[in-house]
Amino acid sequence: MPTFAWSVSDFSRKFLEDQLIAEGIDPSQAQSIMHDRRISVRPDFIVKNLFYSSPRGTAQKPDIMEVTPRQIARGRAFMKEHAACLSAVEKRFGTSPRIITAILIIESRLGTYPMPYNVVNAYANLAFLLNPEYLKEVQALYADAYPQLYNEAMIVRAKRKAQWAVIELSHLVHIANKLGVDPLTISGSFSGALGPAQFLPSSFWLFGIDGDGDGIVNPFNLADAQFSMGHYLKIFGWAEDAPIDQKRKAVWFYNRSPVYVNTIMMLYDKLGN
Repeated sequence: MPTFAWSVSDFSRKFLEDQLIAEGIDPSQAQSIMHDRRISVRPDFIVKNLFYSSPRGTAQKPDIMEVTPRQIARGRAFMKEHAACLSAVEKRFGTSPRIITAILIIESRLGTYPMPYNVVNAYANLAFLLNPEYLKEVQALYADAYPQLYNEAMIVRAKRKAQWAVIELSHLVHIANKLGVDPLTISGSFSGALGPAQFLPSSFWLFGIDGDGDGIVNPFNLADAQFSMGHYLKIFGWAEDAPIDQKRKAVWFYNRSPVYVNTIMMLYDKLGN
């Protein structure tokens, strides 16, 4: 197995540090983050993001993700428990409790699914792909299992994902600064999504809403997450009386996967029965 000694050299860290500074991060903070010992080489983040980030259906229903009756029952209980907040979201944004709950079921099991990954580390490892030597080492490490890593289209995608990761990492740092927390203490999914609604940092930065009136816009706060979801869906066209194609398009902007959209719309219908 490669040691990745060159990949985490000062060159790689300094390169990403400069990228963060270009995105508006204070130079001293960018330097501190990129030289923190909690930043480690985790090529598994790259494999997960390149090959396992898209929602998948089941063998029986390849167009729909697996959803159990128990999850639907919990969704109905959630709507009752959080009726006041969901009603306030609907009043403000026109998004019903059903659509908010359907998305929360899939994104985080209604806020209960553990998110164990260090988000800064996830984005940093993706961004390190901008270093050609790191990309070569990842290819060599996973050559047998993922020969697609040598395909030109996959290389282009990996580089595009790396540029995306720089943007998301910079927004993550801005959010952490607003919350007054160390960005390297933030956990999320392996793709860097945050909180019950699984917002990407850039999306939450743009669409995040203070739902509980405490003056803080926090992606990990359930009320803030619900209000932010309502805001996002409304911006992208959701309306309860809209044609089904318009509703599906709004959900597609939340996750650009037909399987995801099919699953959310199925749950949306079932939660109304």
